[in-house]
Order: sequence, then C-alpha cells, then structure tokens
Amino acid sequence: MGGRIPDEVIDQIRTQVDIVDVVSTYVQLKKSGRNFFGLCPFHSERTPSFSVSPEKQIYHCFGCGVGGDVIRFVMDIEQLTFVEAVKHLAEQAGIPLPESVSVESQENEELREMRHALELTARLYHHLLLHEEYGRVARQYLESRQVRMETIKEFQLGYAPLSDHQLLFRFLKRRGFQPALLEKIGLITSRSSPSMDRFYDRFRGRIIFPIHDTQGRVIGFGGRSLGNQEPKYLNSPETPLFHKGSHLFNLHRARTHIRKKQQAVLFEGYMDVISAWQAGIYTGIATLGTSLTEQQAKVIKRNTDSVIICYDADTAGQAAAERGTDLLRKYNCTVKIAQMPGKMDPDDYIRCYGASAFQEEVLAGAMSLTAFKLEMLKKKYHLQDEDDRLKYLTVAIDLISELPLAIEQDHYLRRLADEFHLSLDALKEEQRRIKLRKKKEKKGDKQPAKWNNGKQEDAKHLVVQARSASLAETSEKHLLALMMKSQAIAAWVEKELGSQFQTETYEALAAHLYRYYQVGYSADVGRFIGYLEQIDPSLIPKVSELAMLDLPDPDQVSEAALKDYVSHIKNGMILSEIERKEKEQQRLIQAGESIQAAQLGQEIAMLKRKIQRGLIMD
Repeated sequence: MGGRIPDEVIDQIRTQVDIVDVVSTYVQLKKSGRNFFGLCPFHSERTPSFSVSPEKQIYHCFGCGVGGDVIRFVMDIEQLTFVEAVKHLAEQAGIPLPESVSVESQENEELREMRHALELTARLYHHLLLHEEYGRVARQYLESRQVRMETIKEFQLGYAPLSDHQLLFRFLKRRGFQPALLEKIGLITSRSSPSMDRFYDRFRGRIIFPIHDTQGRVIGFGGRSLGNQEPKYLNSPETPLFHKGSHLFNLHRARTHIRKKQQAVLFEGYMDVISAWQAGIYTGIATLGTSLTEQQAKVIKRNTDSVIICYDADTAGQAAAERGTDLLRKYNCTVKIAQMPGKMDPDDYIRCYGASAFQEEVLAGAMSLTAFKLEMLKKKYHLQDEDDRLKYLTVAIDLISELPLAIEQDHYLRRLADEFHLSLDALKEEQRRIKLRKKKEKKGDKQPAKWNNGKQEDAKHLVVQARSASLAETSEKHLLALMMKSQAIAAWVEKELGSQFQTETYEALAAHLYRYYQVGYSADVGRFIGYLEQIDPSLIPKVSELAMLDLPDPDQVSEAALKDYVSHIKNGMILSEIERKEKEQQRLIQAGESIQAAQLGQEIAMLKRKIQRGLIMD
C-alpha cells in the first residue's frame, strides 16, 4: 500500500502553483478589482459569476456554488481523485512526490482489480488482432476500411474471435480474476446454468475499440460485429468505471491538440475519429453510441469554446447535430455544423475523396446553426414552385426572427435577399408583420391581481421574524468568515457560542474549524480546505463562498461587533423555538387540547416580545 501525501508537499503545491494560472488554461478570466472573473466551466451561464482570488488562492462560483482551492479545481475540472490531482499539479510544478505515494493506493482493491482486468483485456484483444491466424478476418476488414497498421497500434484496436466464446474468460480466470468482477465490468455475460460453461465473452466476433478516461486508462470497450451479428455496435454496459454519458472517445489522445488549436471536431462514430486521425485531424472526438449528453457538453467546454459537429448526412445524423448544437451553445460554445454530401458519413468521405478534400470542403465549409437550419428547411420545399418558394421564405423569416441579436437577424435577411433576388426592405416588412402577429397571439386576457382581503397576520411580527432570520444567517456567515481568518476570534466564539449555529452546514463548519485549530494549524483558508478534503469535502464550496466575503481584517473588528453577531444568532435560535412551538400549538388546537394550546400561546408571545426588545436595542 502507498503512503499518505505529507502536508508539507500539499502546502508546497498550494504555495508554488498559482490558481489563476491553472484556471486560466480552462477559463477566460478578466481582472475586476482584486479578483478575476469568468464564465463558470461547471454550469451554463452568460454573465460571469465565477470568481478566482489570487490573494486567497481559491475560486468560487456565485451561480452554482462550486468552490475550493487549486487542487479541488483540478479534481472537478479533470474528474480526478485527490491524489491524482496532487500528482498532476506536482508534475506541472516540478515538485517531487515521495516514492511511497501512488494513485493506486487511494483506490479500493476492487477498483484496482477492475482496471487491471480491463488493461489486460485490451492487450489480449490487440495481440489477437495482430495474430496471423486469429486476427486475419479482422485485419482484412480494417484494410478494406483503409486503416493503416500504425493507426491500429496507435488506437490499440483489437479483435475478439467468434470461434472461442470463453477465450477471454479463461485468460483472465487463470490470472486470478473472479467471474463476478468480470461480469460487473461487462467483459463477460452468463446464462442460467450452474456450470462454468455458462460464462461467455461479451464482445466475441467483433473489432474492439478500447475506450479511455482522460488519464488514458482503459475503462471500457466498443465492439463492431464483422458478420450478421446484432447489434452491429456494442458498448460496455454502465460500470463503476464506465459511464457512457460522461466520457468521449479519443479525448485523452486529442485533448492536447484541441487546446492547442482551440477547436474540437465532434463525430458520431469511432471509425470517423480514426479516419480523421489518419487524415491529420487530431482534434476528433466522439460520443459513445448515444446523443451528446449534458455531461459530455460540459467536458468539451472545459477543453475548448469552439466545436465543429460532423455527423452523418442521414436524417437522424442531422437531427442529432441540431440537438448537439443547442446543448453546446447552452454552455457558450461557438458551434458550426459540417455538412456531408449525399448519405455519406465522414469515414466514407475521407476514404473516397481524401484528407485534403475533407479539410478544405467539409470542415472549412462548416456553417452556423442558423445557416444549417435554413439549408435543411430548403429540402422540405420545391423551390422552383412559386407557392412553395413563398412558403419557404415565410418560414425562413420566422426562424431568423427568433435570433437573439438584431445584427444576426440583419445578416441572414441580407443573405436571403441576395439568394432569392428580393428587396431587403420587403423581407424586413414581412418580418415586422410576423412579429406583430405573434405578439397578438401571445397576448392573453390577464386577470388583474386580487388583493387578499382575508384575515391578515400581524404584519409587525412578520417583519420582525424575517429581519431576525436574515440577521441570524448573515451573522453566522460573517462570524465564520472571520473565524477562518483568526484563531483568536474562533477561540472567543467557541467560548461564547460553541457550535450552536442555526444552519446545519455552518454548525458543522464551526465544529471542524475548532478541531482544525486544536490540531495545531494556523489560520489559512487554503490549508483548512485541504483539511476538509480528508474529512468532509462537501463543505469546501461553502468555505470558498465565505472566504470570498468582503469583510474587514479581523484586527479591525471590535468585540462589540462580535457580540452583536452572537446576539443576532441567539435571536435566530429564539425564532426557531417560536416556529417549533407554533407547529405544536396548531397540533394541539386540531386535537382539541385548548388549554395546553393557550398555555403554549403565552410562551410564544413571550418569546416574540423578547425578539422585538432585542431588535429595538440593536
């Protein structure tokens, strides 16, 4: 077993690695005041709410709530474990790690066995493909698809023979792997039988495409049948390591090229990616047998803002391209769609017309989503017929009118006018009429809001309650933020309040913070985040949020101000007690216990007066 990473190594990484430099490789940041801001890479937004503090070496998104230090950022953006992220940053900064530390040491035994089994499977199937006898039919197929030997080796393509349905099973069983584990990661399946003969290899009779995570580790496989076997394409099932909606084929290999060129080409199939690679297009990636998912769109966004979607020319492929474009634009990616001629797919086109034609005609000619939709719309009308042409123009103007920017609308209306030799003024007049008609259709009879003239609660009490709750929560936030900056303030609060914070999250944070100082650590937000990483990582985003608060330095905060915070928090406790008693009073009234309900009412009234007096004194 490997050892734990020493605190001094983690501190060295946090000291030597600038979080702004690391985040800037994924997010375009702009300085505003003391911090840097950009569009959050973890959720869709159009107004920057993602903040990075060079002073505190932390980040926080005020939109979705994520946050932490540089290690947590790399963990989230690259989907790495803590040790993997530390290793990644250490390598970048040239910081040596102790020999006792290994990524594998942090994984449980079962996951390590899974990774080992998958790696051995990839090697075996690749060996079988290159084997003179076993792999002959598979190599002939790949040769017919013009896949070169260096490409076969680069992608570690393999073959699972159809003739022996237990070849992989026996191979792995001899190496000590249990059938249950092999079945769990989708390498074998089983029939209802008590004998060992019930197990058989999942991918038999197929060309094998290894699928990797972003670290280049095999996590699953795609298989393409060579005969009439159905389904034609078969992927690994969902496993503890493989989630087809989260990964992208070839991303680990293409990522460096994507970031360098600042563009990715998104294909539908493995063979499209492989053919593109052979053609010198090293930025190709593909989904794993499904439409583009939200998680995959996020992964793409983390690597580039520009995407060309290059799907098959059939109806399903074009519809998928539209859906994918909408999803990527949601994450502020600039998206173009490459049109394939006829019914061809990218692999067919490259083999037929060559690499240069694909680059110059298909990719260079990729068009915006609006231009693509207009082209697809044309196919629904017979444009030589005058009536059909007018119908097309009406629908096209309607589509253009939905664009968010006036400059975009003007651009496409001009293109339409030029293409059909029409007056731009006439098209704009028709656009005005369409918008006016839509506005009338949307306009409904809105019922005026009615004032509730029923029984009103005590307005003064409601205001007092709301103010008390708001003050209590704000006070908890400010007090915890100051406690993270000052061990002296934390000690004072522990004596005055302990962990009696009303918000459960803040109560947990306070308890961890007291313990953090008791262990001997000094006031340091980054180190406290590292401390929580090993104890309760779920609290880290809240720490980054509190650390981003613009508060005075602890030595400028008076004891009177601290006492006010504590007073507001205690008022919040009283408010919680009132709410609890009011619920109990309602229960008693419904149960017909009028005397007990009246007694509880007196207690509630006394607590309310106590809060009102406290707020008047403030």
